[in-house]
Amino acid sequence: MIDTLPAEITLDHFTGRDGEIVRLDLPEACATRLKSLGLFEGQRVELARGGNPMILKAAGGRIAVAGEIAKGIFLRAAHS
Repeated sequence: MIDTLPAEITLDHFTGRDGEIVRLDLPEACATRLKSLGLFEGQRVELARGGNPMILKAAGGRIAVAGEIAKGIFLRAAHS
């Protein structure tokens, strides 16, 4: 079967369980705050709960991400 997943998808459309952040397309202050919480390019995350807010497992903790912010977080599905 051919893998047809897009190379990048925004967090608000992510349907997988595990992913890797590939970029943050957010205002600088918001991106800086997310990075301080452990959400940065290259970080692997696990979707613990969908919805608004979404709950991510990353950097040894859980982080709630509002829907508007999720639109600016781009992920690539993690391949185990």
